[in-house]
Amino acid sequence: KTVVIDFDIGLRNLDLIMGCERRVVYDFVNVIQGDATLNQALIKDKRTDTLYILPASQTRDKDALNYEGVEKVLNELKKMNFDFIVCDSPAGIETGALMALYFADEAIITTNPEVSSVRDSDRILGI
Repeated sequence: KTVVIDFDIGLRNLDLIMGCERRVVYDFVNVIQGDATLNQALIKDKRTDTLYILPASQTRDKDALNYEGVEKVLNELKKMNFDFIVCDSPAGIETGALMALYFADEAIITTNPEVSSVRDSDRILGI
């Protein structure tokens, strides 16, 4: 059982890629702020019974994520017996990316062969 969390606060797009954008009612920040439960915000994938999505918020407040809130959500997901918790982080070194890296057991950094992308990836590796 796997859950993918979109950490790209303000620029949510994982729901679009996964084809569940019309099913988003609550999001990651709603759960952190106590406006929704984790069960209300999780979206079960229609094609795979063992895949769930936790969409990012579209708020402009990049500080909507906080360490305590993220840790609480991750601990709840562990109690729900998820085998894998994938933190889909935004490009760059903004709050969402730093939070995802902070709580990750392992990180996969993706890039393309452009000089600017390679340099940015190198900066992420240095964090």
